[in-house]
Amino acid sequence: MVEDEVGWVELLKIWFKMADFANVRYAETGARALELAIAEPPDCILLDLVLPDQSGMELCQKLRALPALARVPVVLFTGHSRERVLGLQNGADYFVGKSERPHELLATLDAAFRRREAEEGVLRKGDLSLRANDREVRWRGELVAKLSPKMFVLFHVLVERSPQPVARGDLYRLVEGVENPGLSRALDVMLNRLRKMLPDELKKRIVNVKNFGYVFVDPAQAPAPQKTP
Repeated sequence: MVEDEVGWVELLKIWFKMADFANVRYAETGARALELAIAEPPDCILLDLVLPDQSGMELCQKLRALPALARVPVVLFTGHSRERVLGLQNGADYFVGKSERPHELLATLDAAFRRREAEEGVLRKGDLSLRANDREVRWRGELVAKLSPKMFVLFHVLVERSPQPVARGDLYRLVEGVENPGLSRALDVMLNRLRKMLPDELKKRIVNVKNFGYVFVDPAQAPAPQKTP
């Protein structure tokens, strides 16, 4: 968030907390914003057009000139609606007028996040995210596994269709490219390997559905273990 007015910063902190946005960084000047963004590229930049050391237009151009920041969504947050077109022409992606109500701003930020995740091939489910570009599994913000192509497809399908179970035949076809698994145990072997690569909390969410297939569920949804008489 690049904003030099204390009142707006304090209000935005309340809104971001309400929306469960984490790791929000603030800069009062364009120079400080550029420094922070280069050190750790953000998921999104919320930018005021009027800054003490330079205009938001200038900062936006500088951000777009850097390869690591060229595709980071920039949301203009300003009371100067007449500059909307100029801001978009200088590389901004969205424009939100300053208002004492958070709805439009939060909806725009959500749209920016969804768009970037779609471009990067990211599937998010709660605290879990799967990155198709590099087949990474991130859990609560931390990298927990990097999967083989087939294993990533298997896990991606289970997470994407959750909480609906996926039939064995469908999983086998998607992973192996073969319609009928027959008596093959390849799917079970791969699932066991997948579980071993995941944290305990995640591996418990891959549940066998008897005589059907598998499902990725929340712990509260997982069926209780049956007692043996």
